[in-house]
Amino acid sequence: MLSKQIVQPAHRAASVFKQGLQIMATNPSWLAFTVAATVVYGVTFPIISATIFSNLYSHVFSTVDQVAPHKFASILGIVTFTVFYASLISAYFSCATAASVFAQLDSKPIPLFEGLKQVGRHFGRVTKFALLSVFLFPMGIYAQRRKLPRGILGVLGSSFTLHMPQMAPAILTTHKPMGATVRDTIGTLGESWREGLILKIGMYVVIFIIFVLPKLVQHGFFHGPTANTIGWLVSLELAASSYVIFKVIYSIFTSVLYYRAKNKK
Repeated sequence: MLSKQIVQPAHRAASVFKQGLQIMATNPSWLAFTVAATVVYGVTFPIISATIFSNLYSHVFSTVDQVAPHKFASILGIVTFTVFYASLISAYFSCATAASVFAQLDSKPIPLFEGLKQVGRHFGRVTKFALLSVFLFPMGIYAQRRKLPRGILGVLGSSFTLHMPQMAPAILTTHKPMGATVRDTIGTLGESWREGLILKIGMYVVIFIIFVLPKLVQHGFFHGPTANTIGWLVSLELAASSYVIFKVIYSIFTSVLYYRAKNKK
């Protein structure tokens, strides 16, 4: 039982990781998309967030301010928007990376930026899915609600590991609605959610280490009156940038996992 539930998925996850590294070594598109995603996020986030919080802060967080300290409300707003915007930007470039990876796995090499062109041609549809990508976990649970009584662990696992790159083929090549796309993707992945969970935990461990690094440096070397605030802001920005970078890179491995599951059926 232990071998089936942990050891075998770990071996398969390692195999997916190895194949993903091989793709990274032969397909430069992931590097181009990673750099592009980082630049787009780094340039647009300060401008957009400053505009939103300067004009809409009092309206959006007025109810929070009544029950929580002003500083808490500010932190809540910044963190929430940072996560949402990082997810939005990474969704575009993750889909572009996935399109390139799927083409390579099908032995159909495409030009360097063809994946990004595909996203551009379906920009409205990709944007709709990207805006809702932060809600994929509850959407996955809702799509599998009939399975909850007899397989809650599988429902939670497959919903938690659901990502935009896995839905990229349906997003870019069909006109199916969100619910149908989620159900088809989860149905294709099947029991592969265990490998996806291992890969996702690994990604979040790396991001967490990057997140706490500035605080460790600040704690060891800086002790001024604003050091704590600056340390948290640097940590948040670094974590968000790392999140975008690793989501794009992670899309390579989730694409390989999806491709294997699809061709296994």
